[in-house]
Formats: sequence, structure tokens, C-alpha cells
Amino acid sequence: MPVSQPGSVQLSGVTRSFMSDLSILKPQYYPQFIDKYGSQNYAQLLEALGMKATVPSREYFHFESRGKLHSAVQLDGGALDNVAAGAAINVAISSSFVSGGRSPLRVGEVVENAATGVQYKITAVASATACTIKPLDATVDPNTDLGAASTAHLLFRGITEAGEASSKFTSLTGLTEKKTFYTTEIREDFTISDRAKIEELYFEVNGQSYYTYKGLDEAVRRFMNNKEFKLMFGKPSTDAQIGSTGITGLVPQIEANGQTYQWNAGASGFTIDDFHALARLADFNGGAQEYHFLMDSYLRSVVDDALFSKYQNGAIVWASVGGSSDVAVKYGFDSIKIDGITFHLKKYLPFNAEAVYGVAPTSEYYKNSGILIPMKDGRDAQTGDKLPSLRIVYNEVEPGKEIKVWETGALAKVPTSDKMELNVHHMAYCGIQVFAANQYISVKS
Repeated sequence: MPVSQPGSVQLSGVTRSFMSDLSILKPQYYPQFIDKYGSQNYAQLLEALGMKATVPSREYFHFESRGKLHSAVQLDGGALDNVAAGAAINVAISSSFVSGGRSPLRVGEVVENAATGVQYKITAVASATACTIKPLDATVDPNTDLGAASTAHLLFRGITEAGEASSKFTSLTGLTEKKTFYTTEIREDFTISDRAKIEELYFEVNGQSYYTYKGLDEAVRRFMNNKEFKLMFGKPSTDAQIGSTGITGLVPQIEANGQTYQWNAGASGFTIDDFHALARLADFNGGAQEYHFLMDSYLRSVVDDALFSKYQNGAIVWASVGGSSDVAVKYGFDSIKIDGITFHLKKYLPFNAEAVYGVAPTSEYYKNSGILIPMKDGRDAQTGDKLPSLRIVYNEVEPGKEIKVWETGALAKVPTSDKMELNVHHMAYCGIQVFAANQYISVKS
């Protein structure tokens, strides 16, 4: 008789694994994550654009140049000696332009009266706040040009009249500042009982099916939103009983160290002149040629009114964000270019309590407000390392992982107790690093 052999059987179908969305949050999965959780999470946009980094400790820092590359001083308002035309004159500068007993005054520097365009040469320096200047034009009367009690601004134009066979002059060294930041702990937990199977939700990634739960899906949303709230609006704690010192979010950093632009929320509303003023404010503070303009719902309405009333024939340009038109559309950006600066406009609903919490406070801190965020690269003043305008910073919870997701309970893959439940935990240690905060703008009504 022939010998019977068992048939070869292979189970069909896909393998199902329990998974939180954050367990598979990798760069290639960002588009699907954005589709599922919406476009309001600005921190998620920064990560999708690659503006993030990992650091080995809670404290991290970079160095920035302090102030502008070129110097200027203001005279202190004191009475000036009466001298003849073309003669040298002693002047004193305001102490606010002196740091640690040091100032930019040096012999040989050519300075220009900002009000008149008349130029002088520093011929002697008596102290950090006193020097002697002589007009280049021998017909200039310093008393008439500078004024009796002068508060003139003198702009430094460099050593441009060094003379033949000159010797070395005193060098200038720009001051640097150490900017220190921190990461904070953000956590969300969710418990699933053994009777909660009816709440299963399914999704697929790269042909692999996963299942989750409605409550877990909401926990992921809360985790991502709570991280957003902390990174954008977070305030540090000075109370040891709180349990953590926390971090300072992007908006408070802009309010403390950036520029502030006040617009009139009255009858005139937000006009095209406000955009011109914002462009000048950006230009004067070394800003970028591209800005993300995040605004609350009320400000966005008046901004749209201003643009469409001015450009009725469709002159608004729908541009890209971060070099990708797909990202721009997905995140709800549209753009306009004014005075050489592209403003990427975005309605940012976390500014409005009605949108996030369903309540309408009588007074809202962020109503009719917004922030402008420069999109450019800078350099660490000490190391020369290239840095973005801002980035999300993580401490790795495990090698290669920025968010830790784990399970406990009897229903976990590796049971940790005898209680019939599955606990899903989410934890991240993150912060936000801002480079050149003076280039950011807070818009207030």
C-alpha cells in the first residue's frame, strides 16, 4: 500500500497585532498619521519636515551672537563743548551701549550721524563711554550737526580712513550668549478591560493589519495634543512640589524674547499696511524670507478680508510649506508674498478655547492674535554648527525611539499581573529649541 502523507497547509490571511499608532510613528508614516489625526498639530509638522533632534540629557543649549554684527552708539544727551567748524569734539555715549565695562569705541573707526549722514573719525578713546570725534568734512560744525544736548545715534562704518603705512587697529570681538533649554516628561495612559472588545478599530500599514480601540485612539490624540500644548504654550514651574520644572513653550519664548506687533482690532481691522509693517519688522531684525504665520480664527478672518479686498483679481499665491505643496495642503497652509517675504498663512485653532474645549470664555488671551515663525537656518556662534530656526528635541527613551509605548496587565503580550486588563502607556521626554528668538514676531490686538 502507498504510504499516506499529511497535506501541506498554510494559513491564509494577515497577522493581527495590537498596536498604538505611536508605536509605528516613523517619518514614512507621518502622512497617514496626519490624515488620521488632522492638521492642527504644529509640532507634528515640524517633525514631518525633519526639524527635530535627540539630545542625551535634560539640559541642552546653543550659542548665539549677541546683537547685530555692526555696532552703533547713542550720545548721552550731555552738553557738548563749543568748537569751531572741522574741529574735534569730545562726546560721551549712553551707558546702555556698554557691557561689562566694554564698548565698541576704538581709534580709527569712522562713525556717521544717523540723522544727517555726516561722518566723523574717532581720534581718541578716553574710556568705555567717552571718545573724541572729528568730522571728515572740515566745513562741518559739530555743534550744529550733533545738537547742543545731543542724543544722536552714531553708526559705525569701519576703519576706512586708515592712512598710508598704517599699523594695526584694535579688533572687535562680538559677544555671545548661551541659550539653555530643557526637556520635560509627557505621559498618557489607557486601560482596556477584558469586556471592551466591542470597541476594536482596525487599520492597515504596509499590508499588515493592526487593531486598536476607540478609547486608545482618543488617548493617542490626547497625548499628541498635550505634547502640542506643552511645546507651544508651556510655562516652567518654580514650585518644587509640582514635581518637574517643565519647559517654556514656543509662544511664551516669543513673547519674552521676540518682537511684538500691535494691530488695531477696531474699525480699520487688519490691513495690507499691517503686512508691510510685519515685513519691515522682520527685515530690521534679520528675519527670514519665509514665515509661518499661525493665527487664531478671528485674526484669520480679518486677514482674509484684508487680502481679498486688496487683491480682488486673485493675486494671492498658493505656495508650498517646507518645499512640499502636498504638505502645504495637508496642513492647511496658503501663502502670499509681500515686500519680498512669503507669509505662509495658517489658522491655528489651539489658540481658540471654543475649538479645543467647547467653551467660550468672556475674555480670551489669544483671541485676535498670532505668531510669525521664521523658516531659515542659522549657525551656532561658538561651534559653527548649522541650526534650524526651531526644532523639537527629544531624549531617546530607547535606542532609536523618541516615544515609548508599552503594555502592562494580564492581557499584555507579556503579562505583568493577574488582573484581566490591558494598560497602554505613552511616554516622551521632549522640548522645543528656538534659535534667534528676536526674529520671531508675536501679533497682538
